[in-house]
Amino acid sequence: MGKEYSLQELEKRILRCNRCGTCQDVCPTYRITGNENDVARSRVRLARLVLEGKYQWGEEEQLTANLNACLLCKACVAVCPANVPTDEIVMEARKYTQQRKGLPPFNRIAYRGVFSHNKRLALLTRVIRMYQKSGMNRVVQRSGFLKLLKDWGKAEDLLPPMPAQSLGQMLPDLLRPPASTTLRVVFFAGCAINFFYSRIGAASIRVLQANACQVAVPEVGCCGGPHQSGGDFSEAMRLAKGNIDRVLAQRPDVIVSDCATCSSVLKEYAALLGNDAEYGPRSAEFSAKVRDINELIVEKGWLRDLAPLAGRVSYHDPCHLARGQGITAAPRTILRSIPGLEMVEMREADMCCGGAGSYGALHPDMSRRILDRKMGNFKGTGATILATSCPSCAMQLEYGIRRHGLTASVMHPMELLALSCEKGRAPGAAAQTSGER
Repeated sequence: MGKEYSLQELEKRILRCNRCGTCQDVCPTYRITGNENDVARSRVRLARLVLEGKYQWGEEEQLTANLNACLLCKACVAVCPANVPTDEIVMEARKYTQQRKGLPPFNRIAYRGVFSHNKRLALLTRVIRMYQKSGMNRVVQRSGFLKLLKDWGKAEDLLPPMPAQSLGQMLPDLLRPPASTTLRVVFFAGCAINFFYSRIGAASIRVLQANACQVAVPEVGCCGGPHQSGGDFSEAMRLAKGNIDRVLAQRPDVIVSDCATCSSVLKEYAALLGNDAEYGPRSAEFSAKVRDINELIVEKGWLRDLAPLAGRVSYHDPCHLARGQGITAAPRTILRSIPGLEMVEMREADMCCGGAGSYGALHPDMSRRILDRKMGNFKGTGATILATSCPSCAMQLEYGIRRHGLTASVMHPMELLALSCEKGRAPGAAAQTSGER
């Protein structure tokens, strides 16, 4: 992700591709299908055909479908000898398609209609919780109604149990001023952390406060990552400007996120808004202060006074953390620092889980095939805890646990660290990492 390209800039990046096929070895969709249309070099070639005038954006349904089927996982980018930014090319292709054909219904309804507005997202999550707690979900599932919705009906399987409280609702009981302050931190509570996984946000805040951070949690909007991934750069820019205003008003030393997608996108606000006369300098100041929470914990050496936790854990690398930010060692360092916790690496730990934000809803069959491969690798570890640093991945992996009937739980490294930290510093105290699920 990052800045928009002109057509001339886009063409320069497309022409870097020499079709060597290195991307075939790492592309999750190609690994599943073996279809040349499902690999990075073919998607780049499709965009090139449009620029050469052989097609128009959005004119060919299959061409558009192949471009939309990209996970944007950056696996191809990481190994490309010609440094072809396939993910950025695909996002630009989606942008130009939208300019000609308009926003797809899902992007218009879900992204702009809901995720761009906190109050609407809060209402939606309350409705989902009532749907789940009332047992209505089981009635709907048994009725066969979801099958009538085809791919849209499959999205219901992905929903995690909604928490009783959003992170925002938990803050009055959660935030505590430290006796002495080492760091002024703004905790960026993105959409998924705030409304779907408040337990993770609560654990992260407690870890920060245990290390004498003065934590502020201003109300922010969506980071804009989903919009940008879908090619809606104008809405991503609008959201970025609002977040910059709200966060910098707190005068933080550091801006922290425990969502791999958010931290990756926030670090790229400087590129996204670099040409904006007003927000260019402010976005640079903002992005320079952003840290993923795993990164910050290890940088500061906040891995002391930890109590033992029993269990075997394996770690899944979120694409936005491993390739988006180059952070792979920090979460593993955290997990290995917890006494008694056995860390076991799974095969293909850095391969996309198939979640990729809304990908599981828009491409359910491909998503599930990719997920099944991930679950097979996890089962091979014998672990009972599957750790990851992204709520989107957590949602997909929790579905994988249910789908495969495994006795295991999905946890963020901060949840495990909070448990260990609280037990180590307050012996006998009941450590709670979540509210009601």
